[in-house]
Amino acid sequence: DAGANIGGFALPLSKHVGPDGQVHAFEPFRAIHQILTANCALNGLISCFTYHNALGSHPERRRKRSPGLNAVGNPSKSFVVDEVASELLVHYDGAGRDEVIEVVRLDDKLDLPRLDLMKIDVESSEYEMLLGAEQTIRKHRPVIYVEDSEADLMTMRQPTRVMRLLSDRHAYGCLNLVQSGLTSMTSLLCAPQMRISEVHGKVMQMDWRLTT
Repeated sequence: DAGANIGGFALPLSKHVGPDGQVHAFEPFRAIHQILTANCALNGLISCFTYHNALGSHPERRRKRSPGLNAVGNPSKSFVVDEVASELLVHYDGAGRDEVIEVVRLDDKLDLPRLDLMKIDVESSEYEMLLGAEQTIRKHRPVIYVEDSEADLMTMRQPTRVMRLLSDRHAYGCLNLVQSGLTSMTSLLCAPQMRISEVHGKVMQMDWRLTT
């Protein structure tokens, strides 16, 4: 889980894989990472492993403004790159404070015996993150659920840099879930070409209605 925030994906995925599975959740901002770790612990999820890192194409340190948590805002939109389209949803407490973000390559951080799924929501860092995960993708061939900052999913006609990278280097195809009829989705679902029909079929068989 790249860009785990407070655990919106990491927690249900950890419950899904159970105590014998593993979910590795990366969150670069200190306060958000602390909440993520607390949420995993409070829910008794021993399958949830958290990392206080950003993921990128090369190791580096970046000084970024820390998101605030004491007013209405959306800390999930906090970003490590130099510039994004809009940061209006991110709240900063007072004059704000900075923190040093440790950026690592996924290939250097984890050596896993198995990897089935990668979820990526890293606020315009997805291309660089995938560059730093090439060995991992090549070894395990996971399904990749990625929020692509270059993609307008409603009108997209041409492949983005992320789609071309996955296609050219890994022989992946990507499903535009919005154009497939799942209009509430905000991400692409990518898989090895030999599995793309299977993955598409499973997605379309799911019941996406909210239940209580």
